[in-house]
Amino acid sequence: MDIIKNVLDAEIARLNHSERRDGKPRINGEFFIHHPWLCLAMFAGYIAVGIVMYASPYMGLGWFAGFTAFLLFMAAMLLLEINPVYRYEDIDVLDLRVCYNGEWYFSREISAEAVAQLLASDRVANQVKSHIQAIIANKGTVDFYDVYDLARQYQPHAQKSQNLQIA
Repeated sequence: MDIIKNVLDAEIARLNHSERRDGKPRINGEFFIHHPWLCLAMFAGYIAVGIVMYASPYMGLGWFAGFTAFLLFMAAMLLLEINPVYRYEDIDVLDLRVCYNGEWYFSREISAEAVAQLLASDRVANQVKSHIQAIIANKGTVDFYDVYDLARQYQPHAQKSQNLQIA
């Protein structure tokens, strides 16, 4: 079932490229665009706390500067966005990566081109093709896990025993 892995790898690479999924942190300013009044209210609260800190005798300019630095650092950290890279090896793996990536393979659909490529291939078992068509008839779409699970179920017996010996 190497053809299925190759098609899913190509589809994952297409998704990673189209959605700029490279695992690098980026600043996302959408919060300011979608919630301008909340940002203004937070800024007003900062000014009010700053006035109280500056005017109180047990705090002064040093505490106010530290408070400002802390707020700027936290704002920068909260505005960071990381688009994790999808990988074939992460499908059906339940570990800490699920906390970071989520179970994307259940919710992401493969493209119609990838489905057509799987259905047209001579190297894909007929049982897999019929199950893919049944899933499309029932659900309307096929996600990554559907295809992955079918490929795992219908891999040749010799390959299954080889995988058990390796593990």
